[in-house]
Amino acid sequence: MCAAPIVEPAAIVVVAGILVGSVAAAQMGNAAPPAPAPAPVAGYDDHFFLQDGSGRNRLTLGALLQVHGSLFERGSGRESDFFLRRFRLEIGGQVEGFWRFNLEPKFTSDDFEFEEAWIGFEPSDDVKVMIGRMKEPFSLEEMISLKHLATVNLSILNQFVPAEGHGLTLQGRACRERVDWGAAVYRGGADGLNGGSEGAARLVLRPWGACDGAPLRGLQFGASATYGRAQEALEGDELKMEAREPFATFEPGAALDGDRTRVGAEAAWVAGPVQLLAEAVAFTHELEGALGSARARTQGWYGGAAWVVTGEERTFKGVRPARPFLPRTSSGPGAVELAGRWSRLHLSDHFVETGALAAGADPGRVESLDLGVNWYATWRARVKLHWLLTRYDRPIDVGGGPLRHEQALLLQFHLHF
Repeated sequence: MCAAPIVEPAAIVVVAGILVGSVAAAQMGNAAPPAPAPAPVAGYDDHFFLQDGSGRNRLTLGALLQVHGSLFERGSGRESDFFLRRFRLEIGGQVEGFWRFNLEPKFTSDDFEFEEAWIGFEPSDDVKVMIGRMKEPFSLEEMISLKHLATVNLSILNQFVPAEGHGLTLQGRACRERVDWGAAVYRGGADGLNGGSEGAARLVLRPWGACDGAPLRGLQFGASATYGRAQEALEGDELKMEAREPFATFEPGAALDGDRTRVGAEAAWVAGPVQLLAEAVAFTHELEGALGSARARTQGWYGGAAWVVTGEERTFKGVRPARPFLPRTSSGPGAVELAGRWSRLHLSDHFVETGALAAGADPGRVESLDLGVNWYATWRARVKLHWLLTRYDRPIDVGGGPLRHEQALLLQFHLHF
């Protein structure tokens, strides 16, 4: 009688491993292959864009191109011109679904600068944090994109308003779009009147902002303020009228040296084809000149209106023609808009008393009337033709003899994508 074979435990383990491996391999052979990763997506949605399949990483590319023409009266001392006003690239996007960035290199006929260059994030759907160079939260006019202004140029007040600065900015929205707010600490992005370190804040209320169909849904009120210190030389800097031509130049020794405050109030209403805007700004600063120093105050206001004659809706994001002008397709007439703005700037007598401005270079008060027509071939392409009247309370001399008033025709060709 033969003895039963003795099986070693190690052999049992090896055999069991082979069996389990064979079963697992068979199951893997029968399993469906893993789903491929979503393919990257490219396209156009008001900007060209490229993003990964998840949508968490996205790059956008846009641009703004504006060519201007200015025609002045003979004998005014002004030189008519046709020139590149700006070409601005707009490069933005997000990384990992959280981080945001924006770069806006701007080219003009004789200069280059980064209008904006910032990184940021959105801790919630209603709050944005930005670090770098960006627009500061002050002035309705500054908050409206240059792509969508109804006029050719910004108002005469704008040269006393901070534009882009380097620092930290917070923006947010609350109460179902009834409240917009912004706060910032920054160093002015330019020297001169708007240089120096400041803090800024802006608050906008839309009482009927969440009421669909309400006639006053597009009505808003706002206030803003800045406070800081400035030690900036002004010698050779110019004060300009709305055609962006100088009417006064600061004298040697002119400077800002001390505290500076700005206070602004604004109101706007957009309803169907109509847009109404109004804003007032007061600018108080320590001013020095060859004849002494003083605390000077500059103030002004503007009121503007736009009406889309062809009936399309007018918003802060421009006009989209119902029948755009596209000659190689089924083309329409585009859209036509009438626009106007009345503005006033009052300079303190301290500009002359301190010697910051020469006695013959201070107009005291400057008033501007801008009337024009805008033709929107498409939302992205338009032509503007505006007539500008500028009046001075005291005559100025810009090389053609004393001027109490002057006229200009302004032309703009505009394309953005």
